[in-house]
Amino acid sequence: MAEMQVHTEPPSSIGKASSLSPTPKAPAQAPAPAPSAQRQKRGPSIHQIYALPAPIRTFPLPAFYPNNPVSLFHVAYAWLGQVFRPPPAEPAAVHQGVWSETTISVHIKDEKSMRALWEQGFYGKGNLSRSEPNWLKREQVQRGLREAHVSEIFTQQRREERAQAKWERARLEQEAILQTRLREQRPAESRRLAADEEEAAAVPSCSARPLAPVGPLELLALPNSAAAASRPEPAATPLPFLAPVGPLQILALPNSAADVATSAQAHAPKASGPLALSPCPSRHGSSTDGSEEPRTPVAGDTPDMFRDDRSAISSSDGAGTKTLGRRKSVRFSPTVESATYKASDPPSPNRSPPVLFSQPPQANGGGKSTSQTPPALPSASAPVSDPIINKEHLQLMPEEAFFLSFGLGVLEITDPASGRVLSRQDLFSLFRQYSYFPPRNSPDEPDLEPDDGFLVHYAAYHHFRSLGWVPRAGIKFGVDWLLYARGPVFDHAEFGLIVIPSYSDAWWKREGRQGPRKPWSWLHSVVRVLSHVTKSLVLIYVDVPPPDKFEDALRDGITEAMKLYRVREVMVKRWSSNRNR
Repeated sequence: MAEMQVHTEPPSSIGKASSLSPTPKAPAQAPAPAPSAQRQKRGPSIHQIYALPAPIRTFPLPAFYPNNPVSLFHVAYAWLGQVFRPPPAEPAAVHQGVWSETTISVHIKDEKSMRALWEQGFYGKGNLSRSEPNWLKREQVQRGLREAHVSEIFTQQRREERAQAKWERARLEQEAILQTRLREQRPAESRRLAADEEEAAAVPSCSARPLAPVGPLELLALPNSAAAASRPEPAATPLPFLAPVGPLQILALPNSAADVATSAQAHAPKASGPLALSPCPSRHGSSTDGSEEPRTPVAGDTPDMFRDDRSAISSSDGAGTKTLGRRKSVRFSPTVESATYKASDPPSPNRSPPVLFSQPPQANGGGKSTSQTPPALPSASAPVSDPIINKEHLQLMPEEAFFLSFGLGVLEITDPASGRVLSRQDLFSLFRQYSYFPPRNSPDEPDLEPDDGFLVHYAAYHHFRSLGWVPRAGIKFGVDWLLYARGPVFDHAEFGLIVIPSYSDAWWKREGRQGPRKPWSWLHSVVRVLSHVTKSLVLIYVDVPPPDKFEDALRDGITEAMKLYRVREVMVKRWSSNRNR
């Protein structure tokens, strides 16, 4: 079993400083744009769009440096300015949301509120998008109404380019294998042809000797005397003539007597008998002169020019009368490329309908095109006159919604059944009820406990939000939360959090309550997943207060109840003998 390096941190209450704090990073210098890109009209930078880290504005005083007396006058000037000209009251805007019992989330449907909550703290997720609510923008780009950067479109474009590149690489590998096989078969083919020539030179000509009869019909067809052998053979019985009934048969009729004679000569049966010498067959089923072996005509055969082009089968009704019945015809689509598949064929490229990109993907790079390169995709479809209705809304998790309502006071949540605005106490009880499965929303259900899922997860969420981190849902990587230093637009998450309730109080120990027990295999699997995406695992232990203390503090308010929770951070790193010597 691999060893683990565990780093523990001292417990801290919600809102206090902790060792796990975001470190500001210097923005990376972007490469110099091309001259053509410089002439394009650029919009505001992401630093201007996401300038506010929260949906409220703050007016802090400048920093004071004891070794610099001038900074004291700067602080005094700023303080006097805020005294005589007080800043506007915050929050300046209060957003409206609707509680959804089906999705256990809060829906924000106003477009301005959606953009404000996303751009000022990265709250929520678009229900029709990966994260940022940009469904309307994506629809406008695809309809050609605007030109803008949409992450989903470029992600799909990169996936199409990778699929095309993989298919092209597989095709080149198959071609190389085929060429190698052909080179290896050439010596064997030359040796086989040389052997055939030697065998043909050793065997005497078959025209010098007749072929002996070997079948019963050939033996019965031999003449019984010299007179019978000298007697000329009877002429073959001509085949019955069928009247043409189809358009193709009428068009195939001869136009002159010469054509009739030529056709009769072509369809006349060849003479056969003991004295007639048939061509000598070769090893490959053909005669020595290159023509195929003659086929013995069967009675009832009809020349192709007199056959009905309609498929039919004959059946008897029992009285000797034959009737023609139409045969069922099956038609196949002409777009079928191949009906057989070989194991050596390369995998087919993605056949999903292409997304309309601003520029066609180039799998080969360097501007070179091959015959396998797909045609260029149009930049955008024709503009549609119908107005586009925004069908997307922003979904807030219960922890995010309660932090915006309780922690910042910028969100009001409405109950869709009654239409009234829920108070903070009502939201607190509602989110606690729906943290259980099934929800405890009936009077006969047991009382809510201080270790329910909402309270434990909200304690960790509020703790890291107060430290300046941006926590977001981490179910994609098997964790509870992902920690971003600034947000998903600027960089990737640095840490993955797993919240674990801790029963360190003496009351819980007397009751015999223990936290969840996880095997080492589970911990190793989580660490392995996070290490592949360059993230570190942090175990968040939340100390749960006993029920009596929690209920007494809850009577004084939600703030007093949440002060009883303590957060401890334990960072787990994967230990490797090659890297940690």
